[in-house]
Amino acid sequence: MHTRNRLPRPLRRTAAVTAAAATALALLSSPAAAEGPDERAGARSGEGASAQQAWLYDPAVVPNPRTSLAYGFGRGTAQIRFGTYNGTQYGWGRALNANGNHWIRFEVDNNGDRRWDLYNAWRIGARIYTRGYPTSSSSARAFRACIVVNPGDGCVSGGNGTYWW
Repeated sequence: MHTRNRLPRPLRRTAAVTAAAATALALLSSPAAAEGPDERAGARSGEGASAQQAWLYDPAVVPNPRTSLAYGFGRGTAQIRFGTYNGTQYGWGRALNANGNHWIRFEVDNNGDRRWDLYNAWRIGARIYTRGYPTSSSSARAFRACIVVNPGDGCVSGGNGTYWW
């Protein structure tokens, strides 16, 4: 009789559940948790930044995303995309026809002053979209996206990216 090195059934299920939970946490982790050479994130201190919610790491999992705004200029086209994942609607930035060494930057305003409170940026050569941030029915929450040469460069509505949405 041949025996296999197999875990008992309850332990196999536990391992599968643990792996699924780790995957879910990775998708919803905050920007600073996984920031690497191709990603940057920031938060302005104050009221808007304190309202930070969980970012969606990979908006590519959102079924049937739509584009709300787009702005084309010499560096390419910056878009704001949105869609619903697991019952939460998210918005994120995406770049089209842009240089792989430039960055797609997505800014979030949480307090209605139309200055960024949070941002997420990705080097376009690594991926053409940012993390997603939950939308809100409040007029205080707004998004804009832009294509920048350096991740710390801000968006200028109608200059290097979209207007606020």
